[in-house]
Amino acid sequence: MATAFADVAPVTPPPLFARVMGSRFDRLPPMVRQLHSGAGTAVGAAEVVRGCHPLARMVAALFGFPPAGSHRLRVSFATDAAGECWTRAFGRHRFSSRLGQQGAALVERFGPLRFAFDLISEDAGLRMAMTGWSCAGVPMPMRLAPRTLAREWQQDGRFHFAVALALPLVGDVVAYSGWLRPE
Repeated sequence: MATAFADVAPVTPPPLFARVMGSRFDRLPPMVRQLHSGAGTAVGAAEVVRGCHPLARMVAALFGFPPAGSHRLRVSFATDAAGECWTRAFGRHRFSSRLGQQGAALVERFGPLRFAFDLISEDAGLRMAMTGWSCAGVPMPMRLAPRTLAREWQQDGRFHFAVALALPLVGDVVAYSGWLRPE
């Protein structure tokens, strides 16, 4: 005897950014929504600037941030039940991070470091504002947190981004900006 459930397709959860942002996700520009709508790959170009302080160079190398200069960029998004893994390839230089949700926050993980962000809607896209961080599960004071700027927006029919990272007492570590389009 067949059951009524035999023809029911598995339910796919909404994309990570849609879960975190709720109804605000639907108001994002189309290219920003598309890039955050699930697994896939995007390609484009980026400009990278690196900090000069020896500790900034050490941190950049530890995380695998790309060298200064102009790069072709390829970003792969792999999704699973826990979230997304983003692998960014600036030419031959690659680094990855894992993104997930914790309450109302987007959490990005680099090894033992976790950074919590509010996703703030803006007219042309969104901005990520750090609200907390931890190391190996231990909450860390915000006064010691890396300073971040992360924005995404749509302009001229493309997805654009700008990311900058600086450390207290050290200064700039890395900044990269550019554009992507779905592959």
